[in-house]
Amino acid sequence: MTCPKPKKRNRRKIGARAYKNYSEEMLTLAVEMVRNKNVSSYDAEKQFGIPRRTIEKRAKNLHTNKPGPRYRFTEEEELQFVKVLIVASEFGCPLTQLDFRMIVFDYLKKNNKAYIFNDNPPGDWWVKNFLIRHHDKLTVRSTQNIKKARAEKSLQDFKIYFENLKSCVEDLPATHILNYDETNVSDDPGAVKCIFRRGIKYPERTVNYSKGCISIMFSGTASGDLLAPYVVYKSENMWTQWCDGGPEGARYNRTKSGWFDSGMFMDWFTTIVIPWAQRLEGPKLVIGDNLSSHINVDVVELCERHNIRFVLLPPNSTHLTQPLDVAFFAPLKRTWRKIR
Repeated sequence: MTCPKPKKRNRRKIGARAYKNYSEEMLTLAVEMVRNKNVSSYDAEKQFGIPRRTIEKRAKNLHTNKPGPRYRFTEEEELQFVKVLIVASEFGCPLTQLDFRMIVFDYLKKNNKAYIFNDNPPGDWWVKNFLIRHHDKLTVRSTQNIKKARAEKSLQDFKIYFENLKSCVEDLPATHILNYDETNVSDDPGAVKCIFRRGIKYPERTVNYSKGCISIMFSGTASGDLLAPYVVYKSENMWTQWCDGGPEGARYNRTKSGWFDSGMFMDWFTTIVIPWAQRLEGPKLVIGDNLSSHINVDVVELCERHNIRFVLLPPNSTHLTQPLDVAFFAPLKRTWRKIR
C-alpha cells in the first residue's frame, strides 16, 4: 500500500497581493457616505476602489489602530520629548541620541515606568523610529569636532555672545536676571606652611577631615540678591546634623557622586528658582552652563509655565564669562580653606 503524495500548497507569488492603493482622504469620504447611508458598502467599493470590509470596519470603528506593535508612550508624552529636544537646541545645547535616551530613562524611573524597557534605557532602534515618527519637527545633523587649540575663544566669539546676551536682557529689570553655577568644596584643607623643629623628616599635621566633596549650587540676580544655596553631600545617607546652622532657606540633599545630576537639578530648580520666578511679573532670564546634563521634561514645562528662558555661556569660557566663577567662588574657597 502506497501512501498518497501530499498535495503541493499553492504559494502566493511575490507581488500577487493587492496592496493599499487609496489615500486616507478617499477612505474617510467612503466611510462617511456609508455611515450616512448615502451608498451601500458594495457601491462604495466599486466607486472608490476600496475593499468593502475595510470600509465596513472603519465605519464601525473596528481595528482603527495602526498595524504592528503598540507605541511605548502616549502621543502626549512623545510630544513632550519633542519639545525637550527643540528647547535644548534653541538654548544652544543640542542633545545627542545618547543624551536623549538618558532623558527618557530618567523620565521612566521618575514615573515608575522603567519596566517598559526592562529597567534599561531605550535602545537605538526606538530612538530611530521616534525620529522617523516626528521627522516633520526633528532632524539629525552632524556637528564638527575641533581640536582644543582651535576651541580657544577669540574676540569675535565673545562679541557674538555678548550681542546675543544684550538682546536677551534688553528691557529686563536686573531683578529678573538670574545667574547660577555649581561649585565643589572639599573637606581637605590642603597643604599649609607650619613651624617645625629643624631637621624633621615627616612634617605632618593631624586634622579631622575625610577628603569628601560637597557640591553647592549658588544663584544670584543682577540686582545683587543671592538666593538660598542648595547643598549636595557625597553620601549614601542624609544626616540631620548636616543641615544645622546653614543659611536661611538653604536646601540639602545627597548623591553617591557628590555632584548634581538631573534629579538634583530638578529639585533645585523647583525649590529655589521657581519661588523666585513666581514673585516676579513678566519674562525672566536664567544664565548658566552645562544645561544638557540637567534638562528634562519637567524643567521645560516649568520654564514655559513661568516664562523663563535660558542663556548658555560659551563653552570653554566660564573662567572668563561666568560671573559667579569670576567674582564669587574664588573668595568663597579662600575663606573655606581658612575655616577648615
